[in-house]
Amino acid sequence: MTAATHFVQAGDAPILIGAGAGTLACSCGGVLVDGYDPARFLAIAIQCGRCGTVTTTPGLPEGALPPRSAIIAGPTTEPRATPMTVPAGVSVVGQAEMNRLRALFQPAAPNPLYRVSATLLDDAAAAFERHTGAPLPDGHPLGAAVRHLSGRMRADSWACMEDSATAIAVTQVTGFLHFLATWARHPLLPAMVATAGEQQFSVHGLAPFAAVHCFMMMGNQIRFPDPLGYPGRLEGFGIVAGDDAITVHVDVFDRFEFPHGRPWDQAGLRGAVADVLEAAQARINLRHPGVLVLSPGNALAGYDEALIAAIRDGVQNLGRKNRGLAAMAMIALRLQAQPDPHAVRLGYALLPAGNRHYRGDNPVRMAGR
Repeated sequence: MTAATHFVQAGDAPILIGAGAGTLACSCGGVLVDGYDPARFLAIAIQCGRCGTVTTTPGLPEGALPPRSAIIAGPTTEPRATPMTVPAGVSVVGQAEMNRLRALFQPAAPNPLYRVSATLLDDAAAAFERHTGAPLPDGHPLGAAVRHLSGRMRADSWACMEDSATAIAVTQVTGFLHFLATWARHPLLPAMVATAGEQQFSVHGLAPFAAVHCFMMMGNQIRFPDPLGYPGRLEGFGIVAGDDAITVHVDVFDRFEFPHGRPWDQAGLRGAVADVLEAAQARINLRHPGVLVLSPGNALAGYDEALIAAIRDGVQNLGRKNRGLAAMAMIALRLQAQPDPHAVRLGYALLPAGNRHYRGDNPVRMAGR
């Protein structure tokens, strides 16, 4: 027996009973798992009670999605006298395999510093064609951003943050490249690309995946739904809460977006957030708890702070009316100027406001909480 053994069988009875149609047997013929499904028993080592041989199941195949609900099996030397029944839909995963999957399916942390150059613009156009199968059109938001920056770079003097139009174009290009670099290793990348591509890789199309990244960095476990269609679309995502998950709704909130939105002031912003909170009760309520995230898109200086304040006020004043709302936040892609006028630092802005009137223990991990 080795330190990697997760189950020690005592007697001839199967040590695990699953919901599959197969059987896992030792080389001596003793049954180790009844109701065996290879997809539900990942990288676990079982010592046979008859001959002492250790049988190890395969880990998650390359390209497959991680289990939605799992029992993590740690190393043991203690024999188990009674079988353990594994419910349908639940996987048993060895501790080392779970550690591997957690590292594999975490979003990457690419370098947030970008220097805008002809090479960077060529990289963006090539990445678009590689992932969509078509050349980047001039009329596409990403194409328009590349065209704008190409024109500015021909000037004797220019800067990434020289004006709003240029800053928005830089955000579009760097946000697209950062999105691809963040999720490059994830098996759902094709579905992510298809989903963001439906909104032309705009900042609103990229916002849900920026929100996923932020929530995961805060320590939340994320669950994606099965992609719909081919190559598939992702209808939102959830934050795991015990054996279930609460849905995160990312809504476009562009009524004040620069340059086509309405002028805003703090009172108008608070009223708009209150309206959104009221309307959200049809989707987020006691029967369907969830999180509401607003994507404000492009904005001028001062707007983010004002929107965050309006969200906090809205949750504090209206949270009692919706005890199924766990939290509300905004998600935005924002630039920070660098000493080099042709370089920027891309960041994601997400600061959830938790609802203290939530129906129970709030499952959402939030910064500063």
